[in-house]
Amino acid sequence: MQNIGTTIRNLRIQHRLSQLALAELLDLPAQSKISSWESGKTVPDMLEGQKLAKIFGINVEELLVESD
Repeated sequence: MQNIGTTIRNLRIQHRLSQLALAELLDLPAQSKISSWESGKTVPDMLEGQKLAKIFGINVEELLVESD
């Protein structure tokens, strides 16, 4: 099953971004937050989700939809 962390990881890779590069685009102090999202330990808050959607050119809902 694909969850939000897997979706973020797949989109990041598709856009050829490292965790550090994505963290910089999101104005995060370190890549550890990206790693935490991708591993499923935490999820982005609403503002972070909106920023991710804008960076990846998708709707916020596309980040939230879980698929098999």
